[in-house]
Amino acid sequence: MTQDLVINLLAAALAFVFGAFSRSVYQRLTTSRKAAAARKIQEQRHPRFTHGWLLEYYLNLDRLDDLYLLQNEHRRRFVPFLTRPSWTNPDFAEGALVRQSVPHVRSTARIDQSILRRRGSYLMVVDEDGQPWNDLMAVVSRIEETPNGPRIKLILAEYFQFLSACGALEDETYAAVRNPKASTPIRNEILSSADIAAECRRLAHGFGMQCAFVFNDGGVFRVLIQRRSHSVSIYGGALAVVPVFGCQSMDLSDRTEVSIFHNFVREVYEELYGGEEVEKRGPYVDPRWFYKEPPIARLIAAHRDGLLDFRILGFGFDALNGEVDICGLAYIQDTGFAQRELDAMRANWEAQEINAWDLFGDELTEALFTGEFSPGSVYTLAETRKYLAKRPDDRK
Repeated sequence: MTQDLVINLLAAALAFVFGAFSRSVYQRLTTSRKAAAARKIQEQRHPRFTHGWLLEYYLNLDRLDDLYLLQNEHRRRFVPFLTRPSWTNPDFAEGALVRQSVPHVRSTARIDQSILRRRGSYLMVVDEDGQPWNDLMAVVSRIEETPNGPRIKLILAEYFQFLSACGALEDETYAAVRNPKASTPIRNEILSSADIAAECRRLAHGFGMQCAFVFNDGGVFRVLIQRRSHSVSIYGGALAVVPVFGCQSMDLSDRTEVSIFHNFVREVYEELYGGEEVEKRGPYVDPRWFYKEPPIARLIAAHRDGLLDFRILGFGFDALNGEVDICGLAYIQDTGFAQRELDAMRANWEAQEINAWDLFGDELTEALFTGEFSPGSVYTLAETRKYLAKRPDDRK
């Protein structure tokens, strides 16, 4: 019996050791797989990952002219950003460019749960209470050419409709980059040219803004540049202007208009001043309640007094996922702005860091041409340079 007991004890000990070893190996393999998956996601979400494939796609269709061309002295680089000459104009008036009706028409785009599950692995699709965040957001139903210029027609969609519509195209593109034999039926149907893109066939093409926030620092134009957080919906880890945001109606319902300037002010409050998030109505009756907060009150006063030049420079489609980006400029002409405001600014969760770069500096030029920036930000910065280069008096 003693011998049997010893054998049983040894067997139990071996089983325990083997089980512990197996669990340890399984945990290491699981951790390794998760880390590899996270690296894969981070890699493909940087604009460099899809840049070459997108250029080749439009080259093969003889549609390179639909892409934005970045130029600087002897350097040229096509940017995967679909636009037309008529879509670039520093004198666009928001009220004329954007067409909408209130109450807003609602999108009929289908929600794809498989796409939401994939996004949920690296995006915040729930609020701080763990509830699904599926608020209404502005999307583009069509872009029309008129004798008086282009017109962007807006409707509203749920956030999950937008993720499903644009996410499907994004995922298809990632798959095609990794597998040259993969087909691209969605892109072929809805984004093969600027003309076709303007039809907005996915029914929930996101409508957002990328804005160059520029100030005069002793005769040097400084622009705020962010390194995007990996928690944002697109281009995590890339460089971009700040603020970058999707547009919503004034009170986040379908009963009020979508104002680009209001969305800009709201995002500045959140992204640059660490303000309480206003993407929910909360207890406030007036959706403009934060206009009275000191930094925003100063910004609005500067706009009222002509010291803030806020303008739309143009727009186009992000060729990766079909979002419509309004590209704009917020130029603070008050030379004392930097001294008063920069110390109060801080990044929120959407940015890893924010720094002030020389708008016309070599460092910015190099980052633009080496693919460090998101496509919409390349367009925004390049058009900002063109516009402000015509204001030499500001650089004295």
